[in-house]
Amino acid sequence: MEEIVEAVLKGVLRLFGVVIRSFVWLMLEVCFELVAWYIGWPICRAISLGKLPQVAITEQEQASTLTQIVVSLVGASTLIGLAIFIGMSLI
Repeated sequence: MEEIVEAVLKGVLRLFGVVIRSFVWLMLEVCFELVAWYIGWPICRAISLGKLPQVAITEQEQASTLTQIVVSLVGASTLIGLAIFIGMSLI
């Protein structure tokens, strides 16, 4: 009887782990691809004086993979830097 309960509990915990990992992956995907893109795009345009990226802000899917990565990294770096700056100013 204990083996059955243990097997059921392990199955439930594995399912719970898969659900949590999927949720974390989805949140990271949304944050990195959407939020970071919309923050990084105007920053990249300002730094390059309006030349890069050459796609519109709403045309992320048409941008090259390299452009998507660079713009999203700029956006994510900006968010992290802003969080660090705010955190340091509160100390």
